[in-house]
Formats: sequence, C-alpha cells, structure tokens
Amino acid sequence: MATKLYNSHLSKIIFECNEYYILDTYISLAYISSEVNSKYLIQTFSDSKADLINLVRRNMNASYKTIFNCIDKLIDKCILSFDKELNSWVLVDMENMTKSKYDSNDESYMDLTGYTNIRNFFFTEEFRKMKAREKRIIIYMAQLCDSKASKFHDSFSMNLLKPNSSWMKVLKTKCKYYAKYTINKMLTKYEHIFKDNSQNMRVKDLSPKKITNFKFYFQCPAVDNKVLEDEYIELVKLSNPKEYDLVKEKIKFAGITLTKKLIMHLVRAISNLKEWFLKERVAQLIINKYRAIQIHKSRENIKSLPAYAAAVVKSVVNEYKKFKEIQKTNNIRKYEYGEHFIEYTNNKADYDDDITFDIKKALALL
Repeated sequence: MATKLYNSHLSKIIFECNEYYILDTYISLAYISSEVNSKYLIQTFSDSKADLINLVRRNMNASYKTIFNCIDKLIDKCILSFDKELNSWVLVDMENMTKSKYDSNDESYMDLTGYTNIRNFFFTEEFRKMKAREKRIIIYMAQLCDSKASKFHDSFSMNLLKPNSSWMKVLKTKCKYYAKYTINKMLTKYEHIFKDNSQNMRVKDLSPKKITNFKFYFQCPAVDNKVLEDEYIELVKLSNPKEYDLVKEKIKFAGITLTKKLIMHLVRAISNLKEWFLKERVAQLIINKYRAIQIHKSRENIKSLPAYAAAVVKSVVNEYKKFKEIQKTNNIRKYEYGEHFIEYTNNKADYDDDITFDIKKALALL
C-alpha cells in the first residue's frame, strides 16, 4: 500500500482535471497499490478497466461510470497505465517521488517533485462529500505541509490578491471575489476542521481593509496530522477484516511469528484477489515459506515480502487460468471451480515444485 502520493501526479490532477471524484480515485488507487521494487502495482492480471474499477469502488461510494471516466482521465494524463510485462496496472513514475534531485541526471530533474503523505482524513466521508474545489484546497494544503518550507510555519496564510497566487490557480478562477467567497464559506462550513485566525491577524495588518479582506490565516489539524505506520496497519485491518482474520488464523496454526507490518503486506497482497480460494492459496504458500524459514530453517529469508507476495499472486492466478482451460471440456459449473481447484492443487504431487519455479520466475520479472 502506498503511504504517499506523487506530487507530479497531484499537480496534473489539481490543475488539469475537472472530474469530481478524480482525487478520490487517485488516492484509492494509491491505497490499493503494492510497492514492488519501487514500482507501484495494482495486480488485476488483465487490462480490463472493469476489474480495476471494481477494486476502486470498494473504497468509494461512486457509480461505475463516474470512476470509469476518472480512470480514463488518469490514463490520458499518463498517471496510470497497464504494463503488459508485469501484467499489472502501474502508477506511472511514482518511484521517482522519493528520489533526491541531487542524485538525478538533467533529464529527470524536473520530474522529481517529491511526495505528499496520505492522511486519514482523505478516507473520511467528510472529505469525499466535499466539493471538487474544496478537495483541491485540502490536497494542496497537505502538499504545503509536507514541503521543506513547512518546518518554518505552523499555519496557513493566503493572499488572494498576490500576483500569480497559487491558491487562485488551485481554485481555478481569476475572480478574487469568487475566491474570497469560496474560502470564507469553506472556513465557516468546516469550522470543526479549520481554526480560523483571519480576523485576529487582519487587526494587526496595517494594510487597507479592501486588501486585508482578501487575506486569510488558519490552521487545519486534519491536514497537519500525518498518519503513522501503526495507523496505516490499522487502516488495512479495518478495510480487509476477513483477509486479516484469515492470515492471523493461518499464522497461528503454522506456529510462526510475523510482525504487524508483514501481516499488513500479506493482507494487502491477497485483498485484490476476487476468489476466496485464491486468497487462501496465496496466504498458505507464503505462510509455508515463513514456516520453512523460522521452524525448519530450510529456506533463506524473504528480502521483500511485497515483491515475493506479488510473485506468488501472479503464479497462483496463472495456475488457476491454466486449470480453467483444462477444465473447460469437463462441463464444470462456474461455482464449482474453487472446490475443484483446491482438490487439484492438493492432489497434484509436483505442484509445489511447479509453483516454486513459477514464483522464482515471476520474482525475476518484477
């Protein structure tokens, strides 16, 4: 799961896109993605937008058509693409967000715009029900909070009369009166989110009233507070309770120990799979690997669980596709596939060797 948003992506969305739910869609895509060797993948194993949309809709209360349009726009803006080699959707160039400008060559320098941490507030109904311009303001504030200059400030200041004001660009207007109305209404409407200090600061300002009325000063704890790692883990647990219980049960039965972070990665790895029996199979294979590492001491430790889990998921899904091709001639009903697949994997003597080879092969491609 990505815990950060790429500023280059956010800038494209804020300044070039008008879709109401596009920020929510992008945040949801980042949330369901897995960081594998620095790339951010969303494993659906097909280039079907329908599969991707169904994953996004788990975290959003929006229509299929609405999210479809947002996905199309993100693809059009080169923020999202399908990688045929990885057989996954990819958040384009997101690996650049943590790179330093000092370590880059001249060509990629402009792409290194840093990142913005995801806030818990982005997943609340309150954020989702905000107007598009209000969401843009909130995201822009989060960007400012995470910038290097933020350590010198503990609040936000806004001057709508300033030439080339970035706030005006975020609001997508040239009308200072409309901008003033929007900010005034936002600070009043969400007074439980914002602490408005504008009146107190205007009293101290010696500028004419016609100028100070366009200046705003406020704080926003919902944006100031960054999500800690433990909170991300809890968020994954709350979003995928059944998968979490499955993983915990298998860990307990295997008699092994995994950290909260490893459990989170494992839950995230299986959460995007459609069929429950595939979730069980992937979880069991990874648990078996850790059992071999911790108890039997017969395997090397997993260097990167997200990468290894992605390889296991890919291998199991491919095996299931092959199984379905084999069974087409047997007139098996669709709802019986799971039962027969489990029996197939249990009875196939060489399956573990085959799947181990497939996992290594998939891991090499990531």
